[in-house]
This record gives sequence, C-alpha cells and structure tokens, in this order.
Amino acid sequence: MKKKFYSSLALFMCAVFLFAGCQGSGPADGAKQQEVQETEKKSEVRSAFVEEKAPQTEELAEDTQVQTELDTEALPEPETQMMPETESETESESEAETETETETESETEINGVSAIVASEKTFDYVALGNSVTCNDVEEGHWWGSWGMASSSEDKDYIHLVSRWLGGQTPKSVTTTVLDLKKWEVAQDRNAILKDYEGYFNEHTDLVTIQTGENITSFKETLGGDYASLVKLIKEKAPNAQILMLGEVLWPSEDIEAAKRGACNAYGVPFVEMTDFLNGYDAFYRSAIGAVVSGADGGSHTITDEVVAAHPNDEGMACIAQLVINHISVR
Repeated sequence: MKKKFYSSLALFMCAVFLFAGCQGSGPADGAKQQEVQETEKKSEVRSAFVEEKAPQTEELAEDTQVQTELDTEALPEPETQMMPETESETESESEAETETETETESETEINGVSAIVASEKTFDYVALGNSVTCNDVEEGHWWGSWGMASSSEDKDYIHLVSRWLGGQTPKSVTTTVLDLKKWEVAQDRNAILKDYEGYFNEHTDLVTIQTGENITSFKETLGGDYASLVKLIKEKAPNAQILMLGEVLWPSEDIEAAKRGACNAYGVPFVEMTDFLNGYDAFYRSAIGAVVSGADGGSHTITDEVVAAHPNDEGMACIAQLVINHISVR
C-alpha cells in the first residue's frame, strides 16, 4: 500500500476536508457510490465460479479481486546457506515467516479455484447467486465476471455490499462469490451441494443467497432443495448470518414459496425485493445500447436482450441497499 505524505499543512487540511465530505454521505448514497478509498482497501472480492483450473499468477489476482495489501508484499527469499545472525535479524525473519504462514493459511484451492478461507481475523462474506451476482465472460454478449449489466465491476451489488462492510468493521473484509446457476438447473440439486460446502466454515460471518431466475424445470423438489441448501450452509457456517434474497427478475410464486419455507424452517431472514421490482421497468432495468466496461479494459455496448433485462447501476445499488438493511455486523 502506498502511503501519501503531505509536505504542507494546507494539503493536509484539504485531505481532512475531503475525507469528512465522503463520510457525510447518507445510507442510500453510501450504498450507491461507496468511493471512500480507505474502505476499498479493506475489501477483497474473489469470483469462485470459473471452471478452469486457476493458475497462481499475478494476472489472476488482478482479474479476480479488489485491491489488497497482502498481494503486493514480496515473500522472503529462501535461505541458501547458514549464516551467523544477530538477535534482531532472527526476530525479523521469525516475524516474516509468521506473516507468510498467515497469508498462506487464508487461501486454498477448491475445485481448481483459489478460494478465501474464513478466519477469525477477517470479516468473511460468501455470496451465492446467478448472473445477477456473477457471470462468465460470453463472447459478444457479456464481458466481465461480475453481476451482469452493471457498468463496471465495482458497481454490482456484491462489490457495493462488500465495500459497505469494510466501513462497518475494523476487520478486513473478504468476499467469495459463488456461481449457483448449475444448482438452479440441475435435476438432482442435492448432488450439486458438495461442490459448495468447502467454501464455508465456523468463521464465515455473512452469506447471501440470490437465486431462482434460472429455475424452469424440476420444480417438484424445490421445497426440499432450498431446505437442503440452507441446512448445508447452517451446518458448515454455524456462526454466519444468512440472508435469502427474493427473486429480482420475473419472480415465480412457487419458487418464492420454496424459499420462504426454507427460511421459516431454519430462521433465515427473507430479503423482500418489492422496492426493486416496483421500480424495475422505470428505473432499474438496463437497456439495449447501454455501455459497460469489460475485463479486457475496453468499453462494450449491450446488444443482447437477456443481458439488457438485468439490473443497471441504479438497480444494483437498490439491491445492495435492501441487503444492507438486513445485515447486522458483529
């Protein structure tokens, strides 16, 4: 992390005023903008839905996470021979080894994807969802790994919620984003659950579940399927706050009923999307011709009706605020 040093009191006071101005934003603006630099640096987001094996490269880190201090620190060079050491050098190397071990323990590889492992030293958020939450790049249709139709990665609802969390807790925030589409379309949804269980543990603090829009078949088992999904998360992350989001696109009564049944059975809050749905056509829906950024660094124009049916930036901010209203940061 680069530290900025100000050479004069005037510059220092300007910085203080600017920071105070950012802090003065109300809750709605905070969910929509969230541009406070200090908050961003505390928030780390990783997409864990990519199917191919994730190589341990600098490019991957840049593509899959928000800026983090740990990734910019060089690991110590291994010793090639034994040399006399002073007491201070020994203590310094011991501290470096401890720090390196902590970094290594915070990550693991699950199903070929480098994943964040929840720790008591961090606030750990796991977000499950479909294309509203995350999506693979689709040539000519969609160009990023984030929530579909948001104009850039930092403006989808997951990144907004994650950065808001960074301002609510003294801990660093880690967010793992899991693709739930394969669970939605599976005939045997319970058989898919094993692919997700490794992402939760007793230190997981928050879990959000956004799902339902891709469920068109095999609805006869939905009641048990949603109950099994929530039960798994409850068992693997017994200390986490779990939130179930209502459908944000073309809601279906039978799917919503199955969600509510699972929430009632396991004491999980249901996040109503009524405010979003009421403003969807007028304010929150993207459109053909909307320009969005891509992971390739370029600008792209939405030409696909399915992509255009997803939330725009205002819609993502509305969803984020509805989720934030239910979060209790301990």
